[in-house]
Amino acid sequence: MPALMEDPSTRLPAPQTHTAAAPTLTPRQTTLPKAGDAGVTLYPITKGPSSLPQDLTAFLHSEFSAEIERGATYPMEQPMALDQFRDYWFGTFAVVAVLDEEGTAPGEGLREGRKWEDVCLGTFYIKPNYPGRCSHICNAGFMTTNAARGKGVGQVMGEAYLEFAPRLGYKYSVFNLVFANNPASIRIWEKLGFSVIGRVPKAARLANSEELVDALIFGRELGN
Repeated sequence: MPALMEDPSTRLPAPQTHTAAAPTLTPRQTTLPKAGDAGVTLYPITKGPSSLPQDLTAFLHSEFSAEIERGATYPMEQPMALDQFRDYWFGTFAVVAVLDEEGTAPGEGLREGRKWEDVCLGTFYIKPNYPGRCSHICNAGFMTTNAARGKGVGQVMGEAYLEFAPRLGYKYSVFNLVFANNPASIRIWEKLGFSVIGRVPKAARLANSEELVDALIFGRELGN
């Protein structure tokens, strides 16, 4: 059975706990210690891609397409069309992280017309990893934008994930494909309490390796 992250055409319905809790979630405010304690707000996206500015989804689509073309972190070989990306990333539940702006009221950071290449730091989604009686186990996909790399955004998004996922009713998290030659990602998940619960030898043909790369499966109980 395919997991969502590996098969963009598959969409599992969110469990009832997720559907009920999602509208109650509010933005999370924090700072980036590696960027002079710059303020950042992480906005839950609970009403699908149509609730986002079109220029923002277009920007994130271009960032994700570039990530796919680099061929080192996601299993897809070809970028998605914009409409497919919008549904794949924002169709269930997602979070977008943007820099705070002086004079902007809380909750207004996702307004139309912002210079997203400067202020959008990254995004992640949360989805069930399995259907039905196992739908309380979730997975997530993360993307940091080019402008945000090296500023600790991955850590901030990981911390937000550990807040939002249990509030959506999920009990356990599985990351299906963390490639073994991605030490930055591995460090973040280990620091946040994840551990390796499985390994798939020679799982991926990646652009940054002449050899087939193992995939690590990370897991963590949520809510503790």
